Amino acid sequence: MVNAFVRVNGVPVPYSIKPRRPGDIATCYCNPAKAKAELGWEAQYGIDEMVRDSWNWQKNNPEGY
Repeated sequence: MVNAFVRVNGVPVPYSIKPRRPGDIATCYCNPAKAKAELGWEAQYGIDEMVRDSWNWQKNNPEGY
């Protein structure tokens, strides 16, 4: 996600990878086929569009809503 954000928006994002904290989940995954089968929903956009749109919103709303 960080790399996609930097690549798409050209904005550096400082980060560091640290050990897991107590309570952090070990893994997280999903099967999008289940959402389509049960809800009739599927994503219309990919990661690039999502990080672009999230940055555009944040730039235009620096104080939040």
